[in-house]
Amino acid sequence: MQNKNSAVRRAGRKNIILAMHDVRPVDKNGVFDADKIKQSEKILRVSPKEKTGIRRIQSAVVFSDIKRPHDVINAAQKSPAVSTDKKENTRVYQLGKAFSSEDVPIMYEVEPAAKAIPAKPAVKNEFPITEHIWLKQVPEQSAVREQQCEDELYETDREKKEYFDELAEREKIYQRPSRLNEVFAGLANVREKFRASREYIGFDRRRFAFSFATLACAIFLLIFGIGFAKKSLYIKGQVMDTGAGAYTDLAQAKEDILNKNFQDSEARFSDAYDRFDEISKNLNSLGGVLVDASRYLPYVSKLSSGAALAEAGKDVSRIGVLSGQIMQTMDTVKNPLNQTADTDTQSVSLLKVFQDTNKNAQEIQTLLVDAQNNIDKVNVDDIPQAQRAQFVDLKNQLPAVNTFLTGFLANSQIFTDVLGGNGPRKYLFLFQNNQEMRATGGFIGSYGVMDIFNGRINKFFIDGIYNPDGQLHEKVVPPVPIQKISAAWSLHDSNWFPDFPTSAEKAMWFYEKTGGPTVDGVITMTPTVMQKLLEVTGPIDMPDYGVTIDKDNFMQQVQQEVEVDFDKEQNQPKKILADLAPKILDKIFNDRNFSDIAKTMNILNGSLDEKQILIYSKNYDIEKELSALGWSGEILNTQKDYLSVINTNINGFKTDGVIDEKIEHSAEIQPDGSVVDTVTVTRHHNGGNTPYDFYNKVNADYMRVYVPQGSQLLSAQGQTREFDAPPLDYAALNFKRDAQVQTEEDAQKIDDATGTRIYDDSGKTVFANWVYVSPQETVVIKYKYLLPFKVVLAGNNNPVDTYSLLAQKQSGSVGSQFSSTVSFPQNFDVTWKYPDSITNDGNPLKLETDLMTDKFVGVAFAKKQ
Repeated sequence: MQNKNSAVRRAGRKNIILAMHDVRPVDKNGVFDADKIKQSEKILRVSPKEKTGIRRIQSAVVFSDIKRPHDVINAAQKSPAVSTDKKENTRVYQLGKAFSSEDVPIMYEVEPAAKAIPAKPAVKNEFPITEHIWLKQVPEQSAVREQQCEDELYETDREKKEYFDELAEREKIYQRPSRLNEVFAGLANVREKFRASREYIGFDRRRFAFSFATLACAIFLLIFGIGFAKKSLYIKGQVMDTGAGAYTDLAQAKEDILNKNFQDSEARFSDAYDRFDEISKNLNSLGGVLVDASRYLPYVSKLSSGAALAEAGKDVSRIGVLSGQIMQTMDTVKNPLNQTADTDTQSVSLLKVFQDTNKNAQEIQTLLVDAQNNIDKVNVDDIPQAQRAQFVDLKNQLPAVNTFLTGFLANSQIFTDVLGGNGPRKYLFLFQNNQEMRATGGFIGSYGVMDIFNGRINKFFIDGIYNPDGQLHEKVVPPVPIQKISAAWSLHDSNWFPDFPTSAEKAMWFYEKTGGPTVDGVITMTPTVMQKLLEVTGPIDMPDYGVTIDKDNFMQQVQQEVEVDFDKEQNQPKKILADLAPKILDKIFNDRNFSDIAKTMNILNGSLDEKQILIYSKNYDIEKELSALGWSGEILNTQKDYLSVINTNINGFKTDGVIDEKIEHSAEIQPDGSVVDTVTVTRHHNGGNTPYDFYNKVNADYMRVYVPQGSQLLSAQGQTREFDAPPLDYAALNFKRDAQVQTEEDAQKIDDATGTRIYDDSGKTVFANWVYVSPQETVVIKYKYLLPFKVVLAGNNNPVDTYSLLAQKQSGSVGSQFSSTVSFPQNFDVTWKYPDSITNDGNPLKLETDLMTDKFVGVAFAKKQ
């Protein structure tokens, strides 16, 4: 008997299923589902068991695909103990119809009345959770009393506890609204009252429609709001789990890229994308409008932030895939200086690499914009404290990355032409030594020529500058200051004009006159670029020279080799640079460290911005693009104030490497609107006791100060008055005169009081003087001059006016200290200023910075009322 009862208990327990999703108008997560209401009629209610053992169906749920609860049991359990009578399974419950206990499954509608687990589930209200439980009695045991089945449902208390634990766990997962039936009951009650009142009072259809619609909306929002809040708790767990997986995928994908496991990285980035997409869909299931609006509500703004972060995560994951493809392409690139004309021995075309990269970069740019927009929607306070700093850092970096990428894409025309995408190109490289300053960056000690076509370098060599100069047969009169050290003008002194396009044209002309071919452009570079690249590569052994070069000793070792230790028989003092450059590139390309490649790209880009690298192209369209980027090294046009201090080392050895320079600018706006500028240049010589003789010499500088054209010199001090006679009778020796130099010198005026040479060049007025500073000494040069314009506030006709200054750094300079002050009349009021770093505590305004790059100062004034 015991075994038989156990069998009954097991059979009965086997046929208990959770059917909430079959009879309640909610989806699987417990959120109100309007579509499901349309598919059903009413909730099934079973009358209490009568003495006759007959139950009556008080109401029923009729689903389109489920005819009666037996179908649910059969579909879920597939138990042979359950009747499979087709006729019975097709029967539909009807209101008020009586059925026997064997035909009708027992249904308990359970309310959360008791929290403790009861001793036995005999009374329906003792169930501790909200649930509908269908108990289909086993047909062959129909004579067994239903109460006995209920009492003996569990064999032991442990089995009962395990079952209730399972139900409780499911309740946590679904998080259903518990008062849904009460809401529907309330609706039915309202409907009955309305029907009763309609018989006794007048009926206004429009008012009724409005009132009922308002009531329906309020009830819908109540139901939906309950479901939204509870579902949010459920989704929070899902989001956190999925988000953790996505973060792991991103971190591993990054490592895969660094380890060059490109296929694995792409797969992981794709997995991360899918995870973020899953998060996005889960959050959007709450209702996109409500999620978006939740950022304005307390406590639930995390939903909006989470949705925005999920979309940003998708963008970042896709960017990772595209970046990995770029890295994979870059991995095929070898040192371009080691290529030969034989295409079979060459790496992939640099042009092809650029074109592939450019295509991916375009998509990345679009994704970056979208990611930025999504991140801007995130409330920083919603980010966990531990990750908040990383989030803020990412948010701050995205604009800079997008700006860089925008510039990269905008420069496609330049890169295509430079890489020979529009036909074969030949470039003249000039290596300017900024330890010995010249107008465009430094003394030209070495040069190179590169042939490139379709992205492949066919030839590139570097040589000392005096080799082509020895082949120059043209005799040209040099600018007067250069005559102090050179009787004739040649390639190594060709960069006389601060406007680089002008000097580049001179260099191209001189090179052709030495027998060299016609070139398509000129590219210059200073040792500062190579020094920064050594920060990436680390030390490089130079066994032929018996030295190891690194970022700290580079300048000194190279200068020592160039000036002192070079082979006097070979007479190639600049050969060390020709040998060092390929080694630096070899280390960058052969190590295949993508972090180093990224640093290298940043160094090159920064060197262009700081004018340590200059580019000139004979192609007019390309030159315009270079000018727009600030890479052309030209003197810029301005409407108001302008300043550029140009140092030209004439026989001053390498002493600019130990000179500290400070430039102070002051503009005083007079009551009548005229502007008087004072420029003070302080140069301090740190040499004199160094182990290198070339640093211990007197610095001889022909200083030119470029100011707005038409400025009038008022005073000058600190300069050296010096006028040298020509070393040769140039007319008698039939030397040619350069037209630009001749025009400049013929227009020069000498200020009687100060000896300052005054002339115009590149649309500016120039004040020029000799300036000498000995080791461990300081020299101060000061110019005071009247600007050619006024700042006037003249009533209604001119109620506001502006003052601005463009301060251009000298190309190749390592960066002078710089300050600018603007003082103005007391009846002037500052209405705008740029940059924000200008101090505005009163009068004057002041900016303190450096001249690593060009600087702009702007102020708008209005008359005080």
